[in-house]
Amino acid sequence: MAKTTIREEEVIMESIYAIRPGEGRQWCITLGRQLVRSKLSPAAAIQLARRLARERYQRTGAPARVEFLGGVAPIVLGMYGLR
Repeated sequence: MAKTTIREEEVIMESIYAIRPGEGRQWCITLGRQLVRSKLSPAAAIQLARRLARERYQRTGAPARVEFLGGVAPIVLGMYGLR
């Protein structure tokens, strides 16, 4: 397995839309360390994160991924420009 550089890891982290638990039964979306949206239902968060990742990939050509962070390990819900 090839090693990634610190900059490559930063680019990967910047392209991950993460759906995280928020307050109460609400969820939020982050992109890297930046909050994108909060106070969403799980379904709304998933739909919005997928749309944003797809649009980012189409607009910039940069790979993007959507992860659900609600359990033991992240669940990848979408990958755009990644294998």
